[in-house]
Amino acid sequence: MNPKPLFIVFEGIDGAGKSTQCARLYHYISRPGTQARHLAEPTDGPWGQKIRGALRSGTALSLDEQIELFIRDRMDDMNINIRPCMEQGITIVMDRYFYSNAAYQGMDGLSPQSIIDMNLEHGFPLPDRVYFIDLSAESAMNRVRSRSGEKTELFEKQSFLEKVRQNFLSIADSRFLVVDGALPEDKIFEIIKEDFDKLAGSTD
Repeated sequence: MNPKPLFIVFEGIDGAGKSTQCARLYHYISRPGTQARHLAEPTDGPWGQKIRGALRSGTALSLDEQIELFIRDRMDDMNINIRPCMEQGITIVMDRYFYSNAAYQGMDGLSPQSIIDMNLEHGFPLPDRVYFIDLSAESAMNRVRSRSGEKTELFEKQSFLEKVRQNFLSIADSRFLVVDGALPEDKIFEIIKEDFDKLAGSTD
């Protein structure tokens, strides 16, 4: 039986391993008879490029500016990729979504939940599942530092990442499956694959 189309999101602090698991799930479900798209935020569109440029250069943006850029980028992604995929019955496997906004920008006067509500008001759909790869900020930073030739972005600072991690955990509802990011990579994927197959109704 072919799996039913789903909207799947991967979340986690920088260095947690979410992108690796996101790519593994995409390749797992990209088999004959199954259509899937691998998406990521920020996107490679004009607004996403502005976000990435600001992060890499350390440019200080106000909270309002950050949220506006992410929403504009997500709106383009919604119109170009997400909505067409949902309408065509294509499974979406997404590396970061508005939960990252809630966790990373949900400080300095705005609660994580208020940012989620703001995104829902813009009509962005809720995913079927959020796989949150949970890893301590200390362990995540050790991974980030070990990446050869990779510059540390503005957000990749241990104390900040621990606050972000706590924000993620505070918004983890029934759509979330929290997976221990300290487990071996293959074990993490085994947990995710088993859950995905149940959601999709796959008998493989």
